Amino acid sequence: MDRTTYLKTIQLHLKTAYLLNEEKTAAMIPVFVNTLRSYVDRLAELAACGDLHQLSRASHAVKGALLNMGLAELAQTAYVIEKQCLAGDGAFDYLARVTELQQQISLFTEER
Repeated sequence: MDRTTYLKTIQLHLKTAYLLNEEKTAAMIPVFVNTLRSYVDRLAELAACGDLHQLSRASHAVKGALLNMGLAELAQTAYVIEKQCLAGDGAFDYLARVTELQQQISLFTEER
C-alpha cells in the first residue's frame, strides 16, 4: 500500500469502528502516527539488543495500536514478532522482521 491508501484505510476504520467524524479522525491520525513512530523505534532498539521479554511487550503494544487503527496486516507482523519472543526462538531474525515492519509503517508515517 502507499501512503494515501494507508491513511484512507485508517480514516475509514475510525469512521466505521468508532463512528468518528472527519474532523476527529483528522485530529487523531497525527497523534497516532507520532506514537507509532516512537513505538517502532523502540522495537528496533530492543531487537538490536536482544531483549526478548521487552521486545515481546513492545510488539504487543504495536500490535494493539495497529489494530485500533484498522491495520490488521501490519498488526499480524507485530504479532509474529511477539509470538516468537514468547517462544524464545533464538533462530528467528527479530531485527529483520522489525526492520520490515518499520519500512511498511514508514510508508505512511514519514512526513512528506
